[in-house]
Amino acid sequence: MAVDTQLAVLDAIYDILVADTALKSAMGGTVRLYPVQASPDTAFPFLVHRLDINGDEPFPMRNATYYLDVFSDTVNITEVTTIRQRLINLLDEYIFTVTDAVQSARIWLQTDGFVPEVETGVWHYALQFNIRLYRTGEVAAIIAR
Repeated sequence: MAVDTQLAVLDAIYDILVADTALKSAMGGTVRLYPVQASPDTAFPFLVHRLDINGDEPFPMRNATYYLDVFSDTVNITEVTTIRQRLINLLDEYIFTVTDAVQSARIWLQTDGFVPEVETGVWHYALQFNIRLYRTGEVAAIIAR
């Protein structure tokens, strides 16, 4: 069975982010990164990420949009902007592979900015990245059928 491209990419980015000591420091010692959404009682600051993969031609290539949201509850914006800068330093123009799943993935920043929150005292910062990748695992399964 082919490796799931979406999970492989999310896992690879997760590994990059949670291992980074500067990001850990900016986030109070622990990088809390959740897929799609965090539970309501999650400790601040935390990150939420998701991935939308689009079809493309030639079929082995895929374009994707990677969404990464930062949530903070500090009095000022310094914590969230420090986290933002570290995320950009780590991911913008980063090239990676995922064994048996993805070859030659490149990620680059598309847009970023603050998102208004209804809850007073919560900062929400959204980053959106483009990813172009060659899905080796799924392609091998397609060719073999």
